Amino acid sequence: MTSVVATRRWLRPIYFVLGMVFLAIGIVGVFLPLIPSTGPILLSAYLLARSSTKVHSWLVNHPRFGRFISDFQSGRGIPLKTKVIAVTAMTLSFGYAIFWVLPNLVTQGVMAAIAVWAIWYVLHQPTARH
Repeated sequence: MTSVVATRRWLRPIYFVLGMVFLAIGIVGVFLPLIPSTGPILLSAYLLARSSTKVHSWLVNHPRFGRFISDFQSGRGIPLKTKVIAVTAMTLSFGYAIFWVLPNLVTQGVMAAIAVWAIWYVLHQPTARH
């Protein structure tokens, strides 16, 4: 079993709560379209590694999520199918927010910049081969 990554003691509860929140978002995203799952689950693994050895170990060894997390953490990347789904979902959801939800050009511009960065980040990760 791995140990908790060196983290200030007072930050561990904050990381744990955030890790559980992002895990919940990721699990919901498995069932609901347009809500991402891979990104929040990877972020959850990062946060839980700094707060709870037991929960992090459970997540990394999970039959559904474990492979994605271990591939990403070891540098093997993200499977091509997951990349396509992630980029498609981000494009649709960011596009909807930018063109139909956000009220002015400033917020639209900020959201567009975030969208470009997020899509660029996913596309520049190594592609896992299985």
